[in-house]
Amino acid sequence: MRKIILILILGTFIPGCSVTRNVSKVITESSKKYVSENVVESVKEQNITNDSFFIQKAEIEILTQNGKEKFLANIKFEKPDKFLISLKSRSGIEGTRIYISNDTVLVNDRINKKFYFATSFYIEKKYRFSLNCLPLIFGDMVIEKNCEDIVEKCSGNKLNINCMVKGVTFNYNIDCEKRKALLVNQMINFVQQGIRIKYESFLYVGNILIPKMVELEDSQYNTTIKIKILKVEFPWNGSIKFVPGKGYELIQLI
Repeated sequence: MRKIILILILGTFIPGCSVTRNVSKVITESSKKYVSENVVESVKEQNITNDSFFIQKAEIEILTQNGKEKFLANIKFEKPDKFLISLKSRSGIEGTRIYISNDTVLVNDRINKKFYFATSFYIEKKYRFSLNCLPLIFGDMVIEKNCEDIVEKCSGNKLNINCMVKGVTFNYNIDCEKRKALLVNQMINFVQQGIRIKYESFLYVGNILIPKMVELEDSQYNTTIKIKILKVEFPWNGSIKFVPGKGYELIQLI
């Protein structure tokens, strides 16, 4: 179960017709004109969670001191705060289905016939990570009011800023041309590094830029998670429904 939670915490959209794209073409330069001249504001314009989406296929690789494991995943997001994540074996058999909202985590462990449920408080207490920060996994910028008006100038096409979210500081390394974060460090007590997230191989989906490759490193648990996004549907007009496994053992995480 700890591995599942680690995936969660470590681990596009424009009006018009729905489009399904196999992600392949990598964009190295951007000539896009942004609505806001403020760098931080224009980075937020490109948040994938500004609208609903469906990542139909992603590859997840988990590296620990015990070895390496690989999964397939699909991820649905219903605006403003609902996620549904399906984790499958390489052969396509679903082992775990996870529902996340801003205050709840529900997990169907289909292999062991167990149903886990927890509040956002449990996640924040145990892992010092707010569920509100989950969009970081997809390259989004998550900030609070204290950072929205930052007007720092770029230096050498880079901008480094610190923002506090739910009492935790995140250091963003932003590419001022792409208007996307290249690296995010979670800082605990301003000195100890928590989760480190690196974004690579950016590409356009509609009129926003997203990373195709995401690497999450948690030095505390000696765990690295690599995510490769392969297929995205947008805009997604579906709705998320989660049904607890019938007859599953109920386990509350407290």
